[in-house]
Amino acid sequence: MKTIYIVEQLFGRADWEQEWSDWYNGNLDVLLSVPGFRTAQRFRHAGDTPRYLAMYTVDSPAVYQTETYIKAGGNGANSARFRPAYQLWTRNLYDDPDWAINVPVDQYLLVEDVTDANAPLRAGAKRLTCTGMHKTFPYRDLTVLKAPPAVLPPNAICYRTLTEQRKQLYKD
Repeated sequence: MKTIYIVEQLFGRADWEQEWSDWYNGNLDVLLSVPGFRTAQRFRHAGDTPRYLAMYTVDSPAVYQTETYIKAGGNGANSARFRPAYQLWTRNLYDDPDWAINVPVDQYLLVEDVTDANAPLRAGAKRLTCTGMHKTFPYRDLTVLKAPPAVLPPNAICYRTLTEQRKQLYKD
């Protein structure tokens, strides 16, 4: 069983946004050098809203307690100088038997917040069960799309891909 780690931010300082985004893209490699971090990928809201999502595959929640993770600036220490610009910062963990889905750079990620495990699943969607951190919604449905939907479903956000999915930078 793997753990999918999803971080979402609503960034409220247009004058810092590019600097922050450049820093964040580089920070993916910092985290991927920490044993237990397997994949990382970033997304930005498909519209004009400065909302971002980062999705990682980690071996287990235990990685967040390791000295290597903490020394690498984990738990938000690396991003402290940008924190005044965060209007939203949520972090959630999801159990999954697979690695995080890899969204091609020319495609989109539809993220739907789900409260009922028995709700119908969209064709091609993957349902994740929230198991830790902020636990903002009990379930998340993720769907890879070739284009943003003309009409968003309720409780959904569509993100465009910012980076290719990156892989771990350490040897097992």
